[in-house]
Amino acid sequence: MKQIDFPELNALSFDALPRGWVFYALSGKQGYLYAGYTSRLASHLQYLKQRDDSQEMISQARQLEYLEAKDGFTALVHFKCFLASQAPAYQYQISLSKEYVYLALDARRYPFVSIQEHTNDDWQYLGPFRSRFFLGDVIDTLSRILKLPFCETGSFPCDKFDRQICRGWCLALAPAEASRQVQDLDKLETLLKEAYLHPNNGIVEMIQRERDKYFNDLEFARADLLDDEIQLLSRYREWLNFLYTAKALNFEHEELTITAGQLARVRTEKREFHFPVDNPEYRENEYLAYPLNMVDEARIIYDHLREKTDAY
Repeated sequence: MKQIDFPELNALSFDALPRGWVFYALSGKQGYLYAGYTSRLASHLQYLKQRDDSQEMISQARQLEYLEAKDGFTALVHFKCFLASQAPAYQYQISLSKEYVYLALDARRYPFVSIQEHTNDDWQYLGPFRSRFFLGDVIDTLSRILKLPFCETGSFPCDKFDRQICRGWCLALAPAEASRQVQDLDKLETLLKEAYLHPNNGIVEMIQRERDKYFNDLEFARADLLDDEIQLLSRYREWLNFLYTAKALNFEHEELTITAGQLARVRTEKREFHFPVDNPEYRENEYLAYPLNMVDEARIIYDHLREKTDAY
């Protein structure tokens, strides 16, 4: 592996770091401190340096070692094989995934759609998603297009209802409105499932048609705005497809074994490694919810199997 004195990293040397997938390890005077894998080493290390929970580790780091990899799966293999023989002092004290978030849905509970950090309640959970801001943009976009709830205050009804950009689903929760509005909540439940749980719901295609109309009418500014929405919802659709398959990712080959979206065994040039596999129990409302600390590995494996299965 290539080695760099970590305290001497500056803006110029950060720019010189590789831009593709790498496995990396940070070490101090007493041995390894932390290891990981990333496709953006420079920004990843800068992010580590800014985190409150990594300050003690960063202050002890003396050397950066990294090994460039041809893809994410190769970097993951290097990482897991490394941890099979090393025990970095801060490896399990610093969790980059703890800031990931879940999307929570419940058509009969205010605020109907929310962003949450765990799956301990009784909502219908999806995720996790790596960015709270990305998920917020998805909710905002779908709420504007379909007039679905995106309640940002603690009281209701809010000014969105007054401005007629929301249908006032919250009115069904008021006792005086219950008998008249109960069917609206049935409708809301259907709409939430269609918008958030069905990858092929046609919403992206609908926006694409609208975008093409603006483009053909030479309204390029409006077309550009819809390009952003198409890209955003396409990313959400791609992640949703992944969540539907993550827990059932199983694959067996002489070179590797995948179990429940995790690398259980791999054969390298030097030896064969076996890794523990977590099999948590999921509640019915966690059907599309994957554990925070397992989702990055599962996504890399998902992409790898889609691209490379024919090669095995």
